[in-house]
Amino acid sequence: MTPFLALVRKHLTESRWLLGLTATALFALSWLTVVITSLTEARVRKSMGGSSGLRGLAFRGVEGPVRELASVAFEVAWWNHPFILLNILLWAIARGSAAVALEIERGTLDMTLSRPISRSTYLASQVLVGVSGIVLLCVAMVMGNLIAGRFYRVETPPTLLILARPALNLAALGLAVYGYTFFLSAIDSVRWRPNLIGSVLTLTGFVLLVIANVPVLEGWKWLGNGSIFKAYDPVSAAVSGRDLAFNTAVLGGIGLAGIALGFLSFRRRDLPASS
Repeated sequence: MTPFLALVRKHLTESRWLLGLTATALFALSWLTVVITSLTEARVRKSMGGSSGLRGLAFRGVEGPVRELASVAFEVAWWNHPFILLNILLWAIARGSAAVALEIERGTLDMTLSRPISRSTYLASQVLVGVSGIVLLCVAMVMGNLIAGRFYRVETPPTLLILARPALNLAALGLAVYGYTFFLSAIDSVRWRPNLIGSVLTLTGFVLLVIANVPVLEGWKWLGNGSIFKAYDPVSAAVSGRDLAFNTAVLGGIGLAGIALGFLSFRRRDLPASS
């Protein structure tokens, strides 16, 4: 086994419980969105005495893809729920902050780098595990929806291609948070600071978007432009794909910039002797 693969295995072993439990939670939450949609449509059909569910009620005056994919829009709207976002962001912040600062805090980084392993190889193994985890969590979301769709009836069940679009948007959001937390970890020597700063930055972005969307605070809408969550719109991505490329590019650009800055900073910094 090469040193790179050995490091990847080490990081996966360390984070297997967090990754496994988070993936299970997202799978279950995605399953639950299908159950809620199915029960809602059944109640609508019963109350209206017809065969049409959400298409005949909530989207009665709407034409086009939003009406045709009413069930999809209803299901994917739940992807904005804090319970779902927290699972993705928890992984992104936890793995980003662990990349360098945790190893220095433990005093194990010196031992790792004393072997025939370059700093770039070490960081690349961290990034591979972090980004792969984000992808796996998004796959769990998609699979939870698709499998649940075999057991519960919805009027317009989403296809794999349709679900792949909001999953891509969700993965890009996770990458953005991982990127700037990774950079903070690469320049620090204790894990709590990247954890704290990354969490505060993420929470601030969420709060700014909430404020920007409060109807009575129309004069504060400009605050939403400073939030990474402005580029996260899973419903639009699923229904029409509109702005998906732009939103993914923005979020992906933030993530990749953070990773690149982390590589540059870590390669140039002096490490504490006790690390």
